[in-house]
Amino acid sequence: MMSVFGVDYAWGRPGPNALKAAGAKFAARYVSHDATGKNLTHNEAAQLSAAGIALVVVWESTASRALDGHAAGVADATAADQQARACGMPKDRPIYFAVDFDATPGQQAAINAYLDGAASVIGRDRVGVYGGYYVVKRAFDGGHVRWGWQTYAWSGGQWDKRAQLQQYSNDHVVGGVGLDYDRGVVADFGQWKVGGTPPTPPAPPFPGRLLQDASPLMHGSDVQTWQKQMVHRGWQLTVDGYYGPASQAACRAFQKDKALPVDGIVGPVTWAATWTAPIT
Repeated sequence: MMSVFGVDYAWGRPGPNALKAAGAKFAARYVSHDATGKNLTHNEAAQLSAAGIALVVVWESTASRALDGHAAGVADATAADQQARACGMPKDRPIYFAVDFDATPGQQAAINAYLDGAASVIGRDRVGVYGGYYVVKRAFDGGHVRWGWQTYAWSGGQWDKRAQLQQYSNDHVVGGVGLDYDRGVVADFGQWKVGGTPPTPPAPPFPGRLLQDASPLMHGSDVQTWQKQMVHRGWQLTVDGYYGPASQAACRAFQKDKALPVDGIVGPVTWAATWTAPIT
C-alpha cells in the first residue's frame, strides 16, 4: 500500500513552510457556511500550491448534517462546488462530504439520500464521503460515492480498501496549529493545485478485443469499463456494458476531439487515450 502523508486542519493556518518541514504533501481543507475563518481561501490555496502542497476539499457544516437527506445534499453540494471552484479547484475534482459522528445502520438511508442529492448537482464521480469504517463501507456498497476518506474513529481497527484517504491519527501540532494526520493510499485521492491538473491514472490493460457496434450486440465488463471512463471524462453515455450506436457515436466524437482516426472502434490507441489524453 502506498502512503502519501498529509494533514487536515480548520481554523489555524500552519503555513506552507511549516507543512513542508513536517513532510506534508497535501492539506485537506474545509468549505462550509462558516464565516469565522474555517474555510479554505483562494489565497491560501495559491500559497500552498506554489509550495508544492496539494489540496483536498471537504464540506462540513454540522457533524450530522447528512441526516437531513436529499434536499440538504443538493444545497450543500451547490455551495461546496461554488466555494471550491472560487478557491481554484479544477472542475472535475471530488468533494468529500463529512459524516462526522458514529452513524448507525438505521441512519444510513438518510445519509445515502444526502449523498445522492450531492451527486445530482456535481455528478456521482465527484462525490466522496468522510466518516468511520461503517459509513464509508455502506456508502460504497450502495454505489452512492466514488471517493472515501475514512477516519480511524468509529472504525474498530478496520479499513475499507476502497477509501482513497485515511485519517489515521488526531491531535498533532505543526507550526503551532493543532491538526490531524492523513495519508493518501492511492495515486489519486482527489488532490489538486491551483493552476494544476489532476494526476492522470494509468490506462488498464487493453481487453484484447476491438469494441465496436456489431451484431449480435457486443457486451461485457470491458465495454462497461470504457463507458465508465468516458462518463468520468464528461461524455454523455449510459454505462450499461453494451456497445451499441450510442457508444459508437461517443467514440467517434472522442476520436475526432483527440485527432485520432475516426472509426467508432475502441482499439488499443483509443482505449489508452480514454485514460491518458488531456481533458478538453
